[in-house]
Amino acid sequence: MIILTLAAVTGTATGCSATTEETVTPKSSAEITLPPEKPAPGDHTLAFLTAEGAKLEFLLHAPPGYASGKAYPLVLAFHGSETVETLPGRTGLNEVADDNGFLVAYPKEFPDATAVGALLDHLTPVWGVDTKRVYATGFSRGATLAYDVAERLADRIASAAPVSGSNPVTSAPSRPLSLLTFQGGDDRLSQAWPVTNTGWDKALGCGNEQVRSITMEGGPTHVYTTTCPGGTEHVVYAVARMGHAWPADASKLMWEFFSRHPLP
Repeated sequence: MIILTLAAVTGTATGCSATTEETVTPKSSAEITLPPEKPAPGDHTLAFLTAEGAKLEFLLHAPPGYASGKAYPLVLAFHGSETVETLPGRTGLNEVADDNGFLVAYPKEFPDATAVGALLDHLTPVWGVDTKRVYATGFSRGATLAYDVAERLADRIASAAPVSGSNPVTSAPSRPLSLLTFQGGDDRLSQAWPVTNTGWDKALGCGNEQVRSITMEGGPTHVYTTTCPGGTEHVVYAVARMGHAWPADASKLMWEFFSRHPLP
């Protein structure tokens, strides 16, 4: 509804003038337009309304063999300071999804874990999400959200894999869950890695650290693995020569990790 209020202005001998003030009332949730959502293989640009009437947007990729009536694993991928549209190309997750038959959802500027929970409520019945195989990853600021989701939605997230991001845990998750992370030795966040890793080991009840060495991103990489309760684990790839980046092999490695760690 648009309400126009005319404010009269005194005229002169040669004429008169008027100013117009326009007040626009906000749209109700019933007036918000959502893109059509028809589950099918391929790439989709979608949105949904939360219970409070907020519109949240996301991208979704379904593998070539996707068919309604089946249950599919879901990877939630959170973007950093770049736009959500750049994340599929940065990560190569869509190609890994096509090879392994899972869904990938890319939330756009989601504020917190509560919004992620609302997205899961929406996706599960519409797209046939296997609730035992929901995973979270993210890059940079998105990695920070992935850590937060692992902490606050442990009953819904099977395992998580933050990349080039840190977030010290503030409270123990409701259950032990497996955590995989990639951290660059040349990243500007490198000083935050020890606090993040030690805090999560403690919160998840992990111990008995084992180390092996490999080559990644053209340089030495130490892979630290601690074992945690319930058959879970915390794995850290410390990539010596990597800056603030997503390693070329990260998406394949994380899917192998996710596949080993569904919800019990």
